[in-house]
Amino acid sequence: MILILEFLVAASLSACLLQLYCAWRSVRQARRKNRGEDFTPPVSILKPLKGIDDRLLDNLASFCRLDYPKYEILFCLQSPNDPALRVVNKVREIFPDREISVVIGDFHAGMNPKVNNMIPGYAKARYPYVLISDSNVSAKPGYLLEATSHFRDPRVGLVNHLVRGVGGRSTGARLDNGHLNTFILGSVCLLDRMFGMPCVVGKSMLMRKRDLDALGGLHAVMDFLAEDYTLGRLFLRAGKRVVISGQPVDAVNVYRGVRQFLSRHARWNRMRISIAGPAYLLEILTNPFFLLIPLMAGSGGSRESLYVAGFVALCKLGLDAAMHALVGVPVRLREIALGPLRDLLAAGIWFSAFFSRKVEWRGRTLRISRGSRLVPVDAEVVA
Repeated sequence: MILILEFLVAASLSACLLQLYCAWRSVRQARRKNRGEDFTPPVSILKPLKGIDDRLLDNLASFCRLDYPKYEILFCLQSPNDPALRVVNKVREIFPDREISVVIGDFHAGMNPKVNNMIPGYAKARYPYVLISDSNVSAKPGYLLEATSHFRDPRVGLVNHLVRGVGGRSTGARLDNGHLNTFILGSVCLLDRMFGMPCVVGKSMLMRKRDLDALGGLHAVMDFLAEDYTLGRLFLRAGKRVVISGQPVDAVNVYRGVRQFLSRHARWNRMRISIAGPAYLLEILTNPFFLLIPLMAGSGGSRESLYVAGFVALCKLGLDAAMHALVGVPVRLREIALGPLRDLLAAGIWFSAFFSRKVEWRGRTLRISRGSRLVPVDAEVVA
């Protein structure tokens, strides 16, 4: 038994190393790529807003400073009383020459509140390309130019970007950002590079509007928790390529609480198990800190097992630091040292997905059925 546990720990470290290698390949390719300034089609940017995110004004303002010739920004809200509207009005004052529209919709037909929010804005989008970007994303000036450059290949249907968490000051935000920068980012790169399975994360998605319309528009994903992943699968089934760009976008998480971290990733894990099925079991193999617990218990805390645990812990901390440095996030000892706690909490969240498929989301209790389809709690789960 001890030999099996040692093998699992070694396999776990190898999986983390493979994640780092795949991320390195993605980032290196993005740095070498010619952005192609000769291809700059007009773009409509959809920004779904709900409440005040960390540094919301700075995040929204960054999209008004993009180095791109022609684009519009549609800020999507579902209530004129949403406090985010005050921030949007401030952005319009600061950038009076930018094409900015505010769309206050009243669409509630879907189960996914984010998609409900965007559908009225999508109907008003005027340009042939549509970018969906979350409210907590901050963009660099060349971001849109890099994103559209991939569409010089007519086979490309959707461009997605790696996501790095930045700005953490509270413990919960540091846990969240660390999880994004290690497990989430590494897993996206591993699935894409090693298995040819692009996993779309909805912080940044660029598409041709006519292609999305041919797939049913945003209405096609309004009942899915993983609307981003589902969009990616729809494009692949339609014979289009899904590109995961190795140029990360910034997800700004500054003051998130630990409970928010746990709640958010519990929802994500329940989503992933509904999509991956039995393959979800393999996720735990990227968590060597958790796998050390049964190894230590099985060996009775022997000196040899302590040496192994120390070596594994140092290796995992080093891999986490390397991943942060690779994607351009400052390597701070305080944040790297949270790695063991973060991974043990992640293991607990991973286990919780086996016991519940319910999620609390913006005041509603929903159940996740197969493929992340959402149904009310009193509806029969689709097998």
